[in-house]
Amino acid sequence: MTVVSAALFGAGWRATSRGSAALLRECAARGWTVVLTAPGPSGTPALTVTDPGSDPVRVALDLVDGKPSHAVFVAASAPEVRVARLAGVPCVAVLGPGPGVTAAEVRAAGAAEVHPDAAALLCVLDDSLLARPRAFGDRRPAASVALAGRSG
Repeated sequence: MTVVSAALFGAGWRATSRGSAALLRECAARGWTVVLTAPGPSGTPALTVTDPGSDPVRVALDLVDGKPSHAVFVAASAPEVRVARLAGVPCVAVLGPGPGVTAAEVRAAGAAEVHPDAAALLCVLDDSLLARPRAFGDRRPAASVALAGRSG
């Protein structure tokens, strides 16, 4: 049986923020199956959910036949953090530049970690929930990963 470890990125995550493409590539290189619930940077190793509906975490997990215990959700808003918590998936919040969501808001919603941007998360990735997949067993072959922008 293949066990999938999924790094799920919410629709509010700023795919154009500093370090975002590098973060996606590094997660894939560490063995995560990267799933975006909205379009991401081109050329990154990720599957994209074409219609996340009202439960993007569940839809993303279903896309890769993943389990909440083998996933981490990357969110950029308190509502996304709450959706991840309801699905039983731990959450890392990545904030963006300028006014908007505060660290206090996403922590109150249940984020396990809060980072100012993708580049900051990348700098501490070894100490993050995204340090390495928690799944055991065979990994999906690299050929099963599509480029961002293609439907999955």
